[in-house]
Amino acid sequence: MANPLILVHGYGSSGQAFSKWKDAFLAAGRKVEEISVGSYVTLNNEITVDDIANGFQHALHLRELDTKPFDALVHSTGMLVMRSWLTASNVQTSRRGLLKHLVALAPATFGSPIAAKGRSLLGRIFMGNKHLGPDFLDSGNLVLSNLELASEYTWTLAHKDLINTKLYGPDNDTPYVFVFDGTNDYGKLAEIFLPGDQKGSDGVVRWSGVALNTRKITLNLGLAQGGVKWADWSNLLDIPLIPVAGLNHNQILSEPPQELVSLVLQALAVNSKDDVSKFYNTAVANAAIVQQAKQKLANNRWQQFVVHATDSHGSAITDYSIEILAIGADGSETSLADFEADVHPFAADASFRCFHVQLDQLPAKIAGNRLVARIIASTGTDLVGYQGYGTNSAVGATPDFGPVDLDISAYDGSQSGKPALFYPFTTTLIEIVLNREPIPPVKIFQWT
Repeated sequence: MANPLILVHGYGSSGQAFSKWKDAFLAAGRKVEEISVGSYVTLNNEITVDDIANGFQHALHLRELDTKPFDALVHSTGMLVMRSWLTASNVQTSRRGLLKHLVALAPATFGSPIAAKGRSLLGRIFMGNKHLGPDFLDSGNLVLSNLELASEYTWTLAHKDLINTKLYGPDNDTPYVFVFDGTNDYGKLAEIFLPGDQKGSDGVVRWSGVALNTRKITLNLGLAQGGVKWADWSNLLDIPLIPVAGLNHNQILSEPPQELVSLVLQALAVNSKDDVSKFYNTAVANAAIVQQAKQKLANNRWQQFVVHATDSHGSAITDYSIEILAIGADGSETSLADFEADVHPFAADASFRCFHVQLDQLPAKIAGNRLVARIIASTGTDLVGYQGYGTNSAVGATPDFGPVDLDISAYDGSQSGKPALFYPFTTTLIEIVLNREPIPPVKIFQWT
């Protein structure tokens, strides 16, 4: 017998958005009583994603679904709702034993480049609540803040289910997760209103930010001889992005082609590690809409880096820059401007930043050169500065104020056994720690 199936929509939407999918499931033989379509509030400025996840739990309880296995099909922000529900700290037992299959359509796993636009006046007019009352023109400020690129919310959530604890996998003791996203955006008209925001995306969410393919790099430059730590990838091979040709962010929900419906039905039927392998190696490999999409993405590869910078006291560093340099044998420096071309600082805390990088031009610039990450940070005063140890710092040396250069040539992808810094359709979290020190100390504190 099939598990109950719950459909969870995205920001500014409602359960009615799943009408085509519900019809498709019924046509495939699912019983109407097995399908639950949820609706939740997003256009209220005081509501957060965690609030919605808590409401989801109460809705499960009312339907007596909170003690039995179920499957979920989510769209866009629905992915954050489900991940928040799974990782909630106010529960006594793990919830991942209840969720058996999680199928994500264009999920906002690491947010959306247009979320910041929704909090503007223009965003409130076009996207805000139009019902007269206390929430009139509300656009869901806190939900949009959670959805913003490089938000502290998605950073923390990733640590809960992808970094510190890995909640997903190919075995039946974890939820089976499948991630689909369209390879079309909203076209030239949308580019007028969202300049640059559609690059490498389905028009709303980025291909590099939808999957659960994540790892973390910690650069503790306050330690002599480098405190560089690489975490293992989460779900890189087990839960890859499944691209779908011919669909944008809305069409994957409103106009699902039969071949996509068939893939989703097969995903919901897997029940073992062998089933997962067979699904990817047979069903996905033979799907025309997937192969067409992969051809489009072959020379359109993107990666996200979400960076958080703090000082040795744990306080945020909000004024900093990161430059990746290719340094030739003669010492000449070539900046990989692609790395800095598209940077979004989180509005509520600029110590969090998202770098969106087009990877296809990088190999030629890297070949034969050393690769260096240069980090520059400012406190805004000449009384206090940030220090860091570079690659060539001697044991016992005092770190330098000013730019810190870290040689990352070993991670350019050319050395066997070394993790590659650049990997398409993934999000890499980078945590940077620098010393914060007086310049010189006697100006801050002196005896009289």
